[in-house]
Amino acid sequence: MTINESATPAPVLSPERPPVVTTMPRLGRGVCWRDIVREIELDELEREARMKEAA
Repeated sequence: MTINESATPAPVLSPERPPVVTTMPRLGRGVCWRDIVREIELDELEREARMKEAA
C-alpha cells in the first residue's frame, strides 16, 4: 500500500434521486414575495366578503 491509497474503501452511495429545487423568479428591486402573497390574501378576503354580501 502506498501513501496515497486509503486503508478503508470509499462508501458506496445509494442511487437516490437528487432533491428537486424550485427557485422563485427574480422580482424587481424592492419587491418581495411576501408582499405579493399578502396582496393575494387580501384580494381573496375581499372576494369572500362580496360573496357573503351577495348571498
